[in-house]
Amino acid sequence: MINSSRLPSHFRRTIATIIDLILTPLVGLLVMLVTGLFESAEAYSSLSTIGLRALTIGVLAYVAVNGWLLHTRGQTVGKALMGLVIVDNISGEKAPLWKLLLLRMWFFPLLLLLGIMPYGIIPIIDQAMILTPSRRCLHDRLCGTSVINKALGK
Repeated sequence: MINSSRLPSHFRRTIATIIDLILTPLVGLLVMLVTGLFESAEAYSSLSTIGLRALTIGVLAYVAVNGWLLHTRGQTVGKALMGLVIVDNISGEKAPLWKLLLLRMWFFPLLLLLGIMPYGIIPIIDQAMILTPSRRCLHDRLCGTSVINKALGK
């Protein structure tokens, strides 16, 4: 279990999330403009086509922005800027890449694909869970991860 002295403040965790929530869509917009995924009439032919293309752009943007940091340091850009790292909740070691990319990264896209995320309720519940003593979001709990303050000198 993670020592509570290593847990970040709610403020730092929230700021890291806000940074990621701004940066990833901006890169997604760039990906959209470069790839031309929405430049044809057929791109707007159905809601499922729009959703699939938007999901593809979102995943590409997330990996483009955070992939290397997640692989090498267990951080997203926001977490790196705020001095936070994603760790395995049991061992306290940097979470393995497969857990970060296959479980954690797909939490929100999977909810969207399954139609479970109405009106943004799940993201609000997800983020509100950092107010609990363990400061673990819903996606942390489902993926077996925690976010902690990065140890000095590492």
